[in-house]
Amino acid sequence: MRVWMMGLAALALTACETVPEFMQPVGAANAQAAPPTNIAPAATAPAGFTPPPDQQLLELERQLSAAAQAHGLGAALAEVIDPADGISIRSGVTYTAADVARGLAPPAGAGPIYWQPDRVHVSRSGDMGVTSGRYVQVVTGSEAVQGRYVIVWRRDSAGDWRVLTETRVADPARPAARRR
Repeated sequence: MRVWMMGLAALALTACETVPEFMQPVGAANAQAAPPTNIAPAATAPAGFTPPPDQQLLELERQLSAAAQAHGLGAALAEVIDPADGISIRSGVTYTAADVARGLAPPAGAGPIYWQPDRVHVSRSGDMGVTSGRYVQVVTGSEAVQGRYVIVWRRDSAGDWRVLTETRVADPARPAARRR
């Protein structure tokens, strides 16, 4: 009886598409099986999947950076800054969300700005987070401005992440090279 059940189980498994190669009937291992047509591509997330908050913030950083390349940092920030409480801080100047919406004036000769987060922290409740990292602002005719940035994020009543504070601080100027 036990042998009969094992044979029946093996027969049932060979009918499946997911049978390991060593269990397939002789000659079936080399046959080219047509790929299943009901499987979604690996790049799409399963329905109902929500990435963890830290991954959500990293994705928002990537989207914000891409928008800044296409439309400028002020226009990109205007899309995600909290309209009531959001601020952007630069050396000696604080911009409100309304100022950001009107457009942040880039430095004279400013080109594209690039940044990469190297830290992400999210509160235990998942409603606040912080991203920080390095940035480089290309400036025509001079050395690029480099520094660190910090963005504080908060979920709004709809559950969307909004920027509360965006701050960029340039690295100290390098001393001039000594001549010999």
